[in-house]
Amino acid sequence: MFWSLHAGTSTIDTLLSSEEGFTLEQLLDEDDLLQECKSQNTKLLDYLTESATAARLIDYVIEMPAEDDSEARRFKYPYVASEVLSCDVNSIHEVLLADSSRLVEKLLSILQQSPPLPPVLIGYAAKVLIALYKCSPESFAASFSALWEGAAAADSGSQLSLPRLTERLMAHLGSDAVLQMLTVLCVGEPVMAEPGMAQQLQPPAAAWIPHEVLVPALFEQLAAPNPEAAQNASALLTTLLEASPALPACFCEPELEARERCETLLKMCLGAAGHPNGGGGGLNLPALDVLVRLLVRCREIGASSPSCADHLLRGVAESVDAFFVAIATPAQLPERISRFLPEKGARAMPRPQAVTRCKLLALFEEALRREEPETLIALCQLGFFHVVLDLLLLPHHCNALHMRTAALIDVVLSDRSAESAESAATREQVLHSLLVEAQLPQRLMECATASSEMAVRPSGHAYVMVLLRALLEAAAREQSISSALEAVEGWDEFVGPSGLLASWENVQSKPLGGKMPQRASDEDSDGDEYDGSRELERALQLQAQLRAQQENSSSGEDSGSDGEGPYLEHFAQLLSQRNFVNDMGAELDEVLQDGSGGGASAQWDASFDDDEFDTEPLPAQPLGAGGGTASFADFGASAPAAPAADFAASDFAAFDDAAEAPAKSDASPPDFAAFGDAPAEAPAAEAPASDFAAFDVADVSAKSDAPASDFAAFGDEDAPAAFAADFGGAPEPTSGESSAENAAAAPDPVADGLGESSAAPLTG
Repeated sequence: MFWSLHAGTSTIDTLLSSEEGFTLEQLLDEDDLLQECKSQNTKLLDYLTESATAARLIDYVIEMPAEDDSEARRFKYPYVASEVLSCDVNSIHEVLLADSSRLVEKLLSILQQSPPLPPVLIGYAAKVLIALYKCSPESFAASFSALWEGAAAADSGSQLSLPRLTERLMAHLGSDAVLQMLTVLCVGEPVMAEPGMAQQLQPPAAAWIPHEVLVPALFEQLAAPNPEAAQNASALLTTLLEASPALPACFCEPELEARERCETLLKMCLGAAGHPNGGGGGLNLPALDVLVRLLVRCREIGASSPSCADHLLRGVAESVDAFFVAIATPAQLPERISRFLPEKGARAMPRPQAVTRCKLLALFEEALRREEPETLIALCQLGFFHVVLDLLLLPHHCNALHMRTAALIDVVLSDRSAESAESAATREQVLHSLLVEAQLPQRLMECATASSEMAVRPSGHAYVMVLLRALLEAAAREQSISSALEAVEGWDEFVGPSGLLASWENVQSKPLGGKMPQRASDEDSDGDEYDGSRELERALQLQAQLRAQQENSSSGEDSGSDGEGPYLEHFAQLLSQRNFVNDMGAELDEVLQDGSGGGASAQWDASFDDDEFDTEPLPAQPLGAGGGTASFADFGASAPAAPAADFAASDFAAFDDAAEAPAKSDASPPDFAAFGDAPAEAPAAEAPASDFAAFDVADVSAKSDAPASDFAAFGDEDAPAAFAADFGGAPEPTSGESSAENAAAAPDPVADGLGESSAAPLTG
């Protein structure tokens, strides 16, 4: 596809211009079809926007292929057809929404099939409808409004009439694709948010299905026998309640119908034993979700719709014992699991209860926030807070349950300044049940003390300590809580300055390692430099402190400390200029190699003082042509006398008593100590080259009088001729052979493992 951008003629154009004609399937087989559509290929769009062609594309989307169809018909053609219909091309959308073409009705005819729908095909159809809406929401809404009005005027039983369309949508609500389509078209698509932030819905300009029609239909689906349909109806209803600025009208008015609907919702929540959507005690969890969300929205909206909350709380108070028993009742296994197990085995299977318990605790939390006297008194009589503390303190690893129980207790301990006389009396009874009867302070202290002695603390330890702090703050506000805590043995020591609570808070108050993130949104560039103001401040403080220490230092300090101050000062200055987040080390090497960074080297180096040794340094002796110089003082030994032009045998006595004097030469002799052998006599100048081949030595360069092995000992086989001339004559290379060829053919004596220098006397 990339290379087609640079091609002269695309395969699509070639196919469209073919004299033999072409088929839609041939176009769908082309890999460049979508690219050509998006690039506004006029000839291609003219063909695709024909009513017959668009209808065939929709057939691929909504019709199930046969088993004997080709692989392309079963997999590729439906996908490519849905992508073509979903392209952001106005001409394609206009032909689909045209009244005369009736293509939208053909697309929605997939809902006429019996459930369950093929997940792939209904997903493709939903994608096309969402793309039509996003392209032009106003045209989309106007088109369907005209269709519904025409269908209602002609025949109320038409497939496109609003009642029939809503009925078919609810029949397939168990499909996740239908749920996603209704969420986007009727509630709004979630707006992308930063990680850790709640997603907010962007409401549509106009709901595809009006809320006054959609909400009652979804409400009825909460009791559907299909568990997926009930769950999806609950999810869509809670999303709609969260996104709407006010409660749906069906829950508020008219008064009689609103009350009946609230009572029906409570009956759905309690359900009956064996309900397909049931949790513990036969609860209908999808309906319970809607009940809790309705109470939350009533509290958030305020006094604008008090009737709905009053009806719901009154029904909760009447059935509070059933909700309370459901906390401890084991949940029922879903039918999709229990049908594969025998009856005895199904009863023995473990059943998770955290989901049911969290939803019930959220319901009771809303009752505590609303301070419904009947519900609160009934909970106190049932010993509700004993169960709550058990769920918090008994060993388990469900953090959601810890969070929910801690939030419920925190609601009871929170400030209630504006209260009536009736609510104040109810609150005193609730506090007595929590602090005295359930023994909240004692149990929290006991759990905190036991947890502090463990190597691995329980998962709910942090919630326990936070609740203890909340209890201490509540005692400072309310006298009744303070009086209850004064009667608790060991409370003052626990919350005292040296108590366990203070030590835990000291640990928690310490800053964590690393740096706090500076980014506030995704709009910031990833390449922004990190704000190192804190590190700069610390480096400058260190620099000032070191400068002050240097100024106040006494003159009697040793030389090592004299250089330490400027060195650390320079290091602190270097740190203050560093970017510790994006640094890769290259800048540090440049600063260290720069002359400006050598403040420390001016104060200290590795040279030795002259008075540390008893010897006097002598001038450096040359090592040879191109060689360097060395001082014997650096090695802590006396330098030998300068060598004379004529060497005596006694001069070599230090190396080998049997050594003979070398031939007279004007240059310095080689150091035979490096070889560990006696000095060699100079070979005869008339020695043929074949004599050297017997010793497997490398040939020397042209006009050289010494074998190459003498230079190999120095690590340089290509020594200059002037240096080689000091060791005597050597034979010339044979005719037809170059020195480089001889050197390449000759093996290296050191590499061959001979272990001895070729400086030994050569015999012919």
